[in-house]
Amino acid sequence: MTVEVRSAATVVLLRDTDEGIETFVMRRATTMAFAPRMHVFPGGRVDEIDVRERVEFVSGSVDALALRASTDADGVRALYSCAVRETEEEVGIVISTRDGDGCLLIDPVHLPIIDHWVTTETESHRYDVRFFAAVVADGQASLTTTEADRAAWIAPANALAEFAAGRMAMLPPTESVLRRLAGFVRAADVIADAPLRAVVPLLPKRFVEADGRVHWAMVNDRTGEVLADDITMPHTREVDGLPASEDAR
Repeated sequence: MTVEVRSAATVVLLRDTDEGIETFVMRRATTMAFAPRMHVFPGGRVDEIDVRERVEFVSGSVDALALRASTDADGVRALYSCAVRETEEEVGIVISTRDGDGCLLIDPVHLPIIDHWVTTETESHRYDVRFFAAVVADGQASLTTTEADRAAWIAPANALAEFAAGRMAMLPPTESVLRRLAGFVRAADVIADAPLRAVVPLLPKRFVEADGRVHWAMVNDRTGEVLADDITMPHTREVDGLPASEDAR
């Protein structure tokens, strides 16, 4: 059975401290049907309201943004709308403005796309997720959603240490983004670095050879190009947040 892949957006909120950058991470409630107990960045799937939303970009080319997001002009507008809406709904942070006619005004320089992951084909629920980044000037954010039961600002390196110790469950894409963030000292450096890096839709893909051997590779979801071969299989199932079964090998 073919599983529908839903477009989604998540926003990596950043702030500066005397010890370095911190990012805002939420723990999804145990009652959630998808990825319960997982620590995530604010975000969610693209809804019809995002498709209808009027969005204008105050800098850059919409075609270039669409290419970076591996979608079309309408798709990238909906993704930005989703990113803005979910951030305000979940943590009360407004990361955009509107003009006098109510059109959503986006400056992609300050809200860049920094990563793109697609749920592996072995999952029963699949998402095509673009990761955005934004600096929270006053460092304030708080939970305004019932979809999460805990949230905190945390240094990326500390989050990774908690993950390694088994105290902070997270999905592989979140872990990957945190590892990237751990290499920066200032939030502004993350934003400045964004346009210098290519963004491709990363798909962990399971391959079965003719002799029955199973291996995993990281591929470009759109082209099928193998970007990294013989990678470690995803450690966590997205749908229920449980350890990935060895049977998937």
